[in-house]
Amino acid sequence: MVRNSTKKLALLAILTAMCVALRIFKIIPVPNVQPVTDILMIVTLNIGFGFGFALALLTMVVSNIYLGFGIWTVSQVLAYGGCVLTVALLGKFTPLKKHFTLQLILAVFLGWEYGCFVDFGMSIFGGFNAFLAYWAGSLVFDTYHAVGDLVFYPILYKPLNIALDHYKRRLL
Repeated sequence: MVRNSTKKLALLAILTAMCVALRIFKIIPVPNVQPVTDILMIVTLNIGFGFGFALALLTMVVSNIYLGFGIWTVSQVLAYGGCVLTVALLGKFTPLKKHFTLQLILAVFLGWEYGCFVDFGMSIFGGFNAFLAYWAGSLVFDTYHAVGDLVFYPILYKPLNIALDHYKRRLL
């Protein structure tokens, strides 16, 4: 039992480090384009909501040590939490796990969902008009995020699934 917990913690640490590095050191110099959302989706589909949420939380907190903390950190954690919950629920109640095309469509949607949740969190004290202003101002960047998810998901899908399958086999 302790051995499995140690392996799970080690996997969480490795994936967190990978997500933090990919969030801080941009692969593509376009705002909001990074593979973190795709990694969270693949991990959540393979290991579950709790692990996916822990990875999202750690990724945002650790990367914001470098990028800067603020009220947005809470919004970012909750936004990725919402994305992980969406993936977990759709993975449980639909054939999402078996259909790559559905996963790709969801990955694109998550780019916009994440942005919408962050906009909502940032405008909580300003009301609906503030939300609309944040949403309108971030729509281009959220679209960059969604397109980035579309590009990165097919690249990450096979190697990350193979690695996570290997990890799950080693736990048994």
